[in-house]
Amino acid sequence: MNIRRALMRNTAWYGLVTAIGLVSGLVMSIILARGLGPALMGDLSYVIWVERSLTAVAALGFAFATVRYTAESFGRGDVGRAWGFVRLFMRRQIVVTALVTLAVAPLVVSFAEPRLRAPLLVIVATLVLITVEGIYTHALQGAQRYDITARTSTIKMALQLVIAVVAIRAGAGVATLLAAMGLTLAISCWWQRRRVHDVYRAGLDAPPAAMTPDVRAYLLPLSVVAVLDAIVWDRSPVFFLGLYATPEDIAYYSLAFGLATRIMVVPGIVAGALLPALSALHGSGAPEEFVHVYHSALRYVALVGAPLAALMAALGPGVIAWLYGDAYLPAAPLLGAMAGVALLAALRGVVWTALRALGDRSCALTATAVAAVVNLGLAAALVPRWTTTGAVIATVAAQLTATIWVVVGIQRTHRMGLPGIALLKVAGAAGLTLVVAWSLAGDFHHPARLVAAAGAGLVVFLLACVAARLVGPQEWDFITTSTRRLLAMRASGVPS
Repeated sequence: MNIRRALMRNTAWYGLVTAIGLVSGLVMSIILARGLGPALMGDLSYVIWVERSLTAVAALGFAFATVRYTAESFGRGDVGRAWGFVRLFMRRQIVVTALVTLAVAPLVVSFAEPRLRAPLLVIVATLVLITVEGIYTHALQGAQRYDITARTSTIKMALQLVIAVVAIRAGAGVATLLAAMGLTLAISCWWQRRRVHDVYRAGLDAPPAAMTPDVRAYLLPLSVVAVLDAIVWDRSPVFFLGLYATPEDIAYYSLAFGLATRIMVVPGIVAGALLPALSALHGSGAPEEFVHVYHSALRYVALVGAPLAALMAALGPGVIAWLYGDAYLPAAPLLGAMAGVALLAALRGVVWTALRALGDRSCALTATAVAAVVNLGLAAALVPRWTTTGAVIATVAAQLTATIWVVVGIQRTHRMGLPGIALLKVAGAAGLTLVVAWSLAGDFHHPARLVAAAGAGLVVFLLACVAARLVGPQEWDFITTSTRRLLAMRASGVPS
C-alpha cells in the first residue's frame, strides 16, 4: 500500500463528507435554533451534552484501538488478523455499553427533571447504536476505506436534516425529535455492518484476536484519555450552567461552542485520515516518513484554521444575528474566544493522533487528566458567578493546558517538535486577516457587507502566506491532485 496515496485519497473523501456535514449541520442548527427558541434549544443542548458524555464513557477507547490495530494489520497484509481485532473490540464494546445503559437508566428515571426525563431516556436507549456504529466506522477507516464511510455519513446527514425540518414544522418536542434521529442511527449501523463484511470478507473466518498484555496496556490508558477528553473539550461547563444558569445561557454557550467547532471541522479534514496512515507507517517502520506527514499535517491545519478563527472573531456578532436571529446575540461575544479554542483543539488533534499511532501510553493520559482538573475546577469556581463567561474561561484554560502539554510531551519523548517558524508566520497572517475583516465589517450585520469583509480578509491572508512562502507549489499540487483523484473516482465509480 502506498501510504501517501492512500492518505491523499482518504483526505479527499473525508473532505467531501466534512464539507457536506458542515453545510447540513449549519442548516440544521439554524432550523432548530429558530424553531425551538433559546429555552428549548438550551434543553436540547443539555441533552446532547449528556449523550456525548455517556458515549465517551461507553465507547472508551475501543473505536480508536480498532483503527490502530486494523490499520497496522492491513499494513502487514494480514486481513484475518485485522478482522480478529474488529471482533475483539466489538464484543467488549457491546458489553460495556450494556452495563452503562443498565446503570444510567434508573438514575435518569429517579433524578432527572421531569421536562428532561423523556429525552434522556431516548438517549440512553440509542446508546448501543451509537457505539456499535462507531466500531464499524473505525473498522472501515482502518482498512483505508473512507469512501464508504463518506457515502454512509452523507446519507445519514440528509435523513437527519429532513427529520429536523419535519419535526420542527410538526411542533415536535425534544424527545420526539431525538427518537426520530435514532432511526437514522439504526439505518446507518445496518449499512455499515454490511460494508464491513464486504471489505473484510477474506478474513471473516478468522477467530477473535486475543486481549494480549500489549493490547490491554494500550487500550486502558486510551480509554481513560477518551473519557477525560470529553470532559476537557465537549462542553463540560454545561453541567455547571445547568445548576447555576438558565436554559437560555446554555443555549448561548452551546451555540457559540457548536458554531466554532463546526467551522473548525474544515481544518480537521487534514487530521481526519491521519490515524490509519500514521499507524501503518509506524507498523511498517518508516520513522522519517512519519515525521514528514506529521509536520505537514500541522502546517495544513494551521493554514486552513487560522483565517477561519480570525474571521469568526471579527464577524461574530453579524454572523450570529444573520444566521440565528437577534435573540441569540448574547452568544456573539463568546464566539471569538471559542473559535480560538477550536483551532487549538484542531492542532492538538494532530499531535494526539501521532501519539495514538505511536502507541504512547502516558503523555496523552497525563495531559488530559491535568486539563480535566483545570476545566472542572475553573468551571465550578467561575460559572456560579459569571455564567457563560466563566464557562468560556474554563474551556480556554483547559484546552491551552492540554495542547501545551502534549506538544512538549511528544517533543521530549519522541523527538518530534513543531514547525515553529511556519506556525508563527501563519499567526501573523491571521492577525492581518482579523484587522482587515473587523475594519470593513464594523457594527453592521448586513450579509453583503459580512461577505465582502470575509472575502477581503481571506485575500489578505492568502497574499500574506504567499509572501511568507507558506503557500507554494507543494500546496497547490496537493489541492489539485486530491481533487482530480476524487472526481475521477466518482466519475468511474471506483471506490479506491
